[in-house]
Amino acid sequence: MNLTDLDTFSFVAEAGTISAAAQRLGIPKSTVSRRIQRLEDALGHELLRRSSRSTSLTEYGEILHQRSAASLNELRAAGDALVKADREPSGTLRLTTVASLGQSHRFVRCLADFGAHYTNVTVELELTSRLVHIAEEGFDIGIRLHTDQLPAQANLMTRRLLQLNRGVYGSPGYIREMGAPEHPKDLEGHRLAAHSIVDVRGVQWNYNGAPTGKRQKLPNVRWLVNDSAALERFALSGAGLAILSTVEGESMVQQGELIRVMPRYDRGGATASLIWPASRHLAPRVRAFIDHAIGSIGSPRT
Repeated sequence: MNLTDLDTFSFVAEAGTISAAAQRLGIPKSTVSRRIQRLEDALGHELLRRSSRSTSLTEYGEILHQRSAASLNELRAAGDALVKADREPSGTLRLTTVASLGQSHRFVRCLADFGAHYTNVTVELELTSRLVHIAEEGFDIGIRLHTDQLPAQANLMTRRLLQLNRGVYGSPGYIREMGAPEHPKDLEGHRLAAHSIVDVRGVQWNYNGAPTGKRQKLPNVRWLVNDSAALERFALSGAGLAILSTVEGESMVQQGELIRVMPRYDRGGATASLIWPASRHLAPRVRAFIDHAIGSIGSPRT
């Protein structure tokens, strides 16, 4: 039994005539008649009494309509829901990234704005430093930090989001007390906090975006920590200068909480890229977040 033929029969039963059903379906009367005939042949029973003036259900037609109407309505509702879901982002969006990016004001603001705009989407965010297998672990999108080009994978799509460089920041109170260094060599007279993983082997400074030379050991490092949020709190406390991601640092500069010193110098950082499973039918919530993230926090160099 053909489901399209059964659905057409249901329209005839509800409309009362083949002509009215054809009008509702937007197809020729001959197509409706052909489908009804095909359904009758498949079932081996006459379903409609046809005359030049009217169409009515036979006893078998009544039984079929009564038993199938509710199920057909459910199928139509399900189809309508899928069409609606294909147009409107909804459901749960599973994201993952590292804590240093996920806890930044810029990223949190991105998520807040996304949630305010797409009220039918729930965001589930996992912050972790481990390598996450996006598709295998059921994530919709990951934001991965990398220094080299990401390897091409047939089952993953990637899109560069932004460049995460790092600068030197201090509180207004610390700068008033100790002054603002203008060159890396001026850091000798300052108390410095750095990241124990990315800065411990020294720093290659960029000047206006261009590398200045070989890696240099940081002078007078008093605190080495492995958490970016701890470095931010160190700088905010006024205890010394800290090397922070410019994504977070510039946000605090705008709020008047920190001052960037040596503004022409930065420490080259990592690239943040969006990663999501390759699919011919990308969920609207995934496409919406990709577009939103690129517009909200994407930039050629930050």
